[in-house]
Amino acid sequence: MDEKNGAKNGDIVLPGDYLGVIEEYFPGEGVKEENGELYAVRAGKVVIDQDRMEISVEPVTDTPPLPQVGDVVIANVIEVKPQAAIVQLVKIEGREDDREIATSKLAGIHISQVRDGYVEGMSTEFKVGDIVRARVIANEKSPIQLSTKGPDLGVVYALCSRCRTPLVRRGDRLICPRCGSVETRKLSTLYRKMRV
Repeated sequence: MDEKNGAKNGDIVLPGDYLGVIEEYFPGEGVKEENGELYAVRAGKVVIDQDRMEISVEPVTDTPPLPQVGDVVIANVIEVKPQAAIVQLVKIEGREDDREIATSKLAGIHISQVRDGYVEGMSTEFKVGDIVRARVIANEKSPIQLSTKGPDLGVVYALCSRCRTPLVRRGDRLICPRCGSVETRKLSTLYRKMRV
């Protein structure tokens, strides 16, 4: 007769994996008992509490969130191409935990998704180093696609292209308080009004 081997402390198991028998351990979190045998009900790491004679399965990873279509994200512009801005995702807005984002963290804003109406070129809308607030419009392939259409979406923090001083908003333009440079961006109504 083939004797089943029970799980050991620290083993990684999948749902349905055999862990042991009820005579050995009480079923803890993530464990179910069927006909005297114990099985994992979730993927994770086996934890055996010898004092309480309890076996449980703890989730291995607290999986970082994946941006979903409709989510608003905060991102850092890392490259500006003629037809798109490449950004690095920083966080998903509205998640209390503000955890790191899963995935490659790269996303793109296509020229057609910058604003309503015609966009001459990406270089007048975004610059490397800008912090952008954008909405996820597609996440099934990499990079994730974002849109900054909408008054509260767009650049929320920018530095002067010349001297790297934080720019101040004057109407629909940005002015450098240090060198006087005037720049344009696809601005959010939240420009410099949010913690980034």
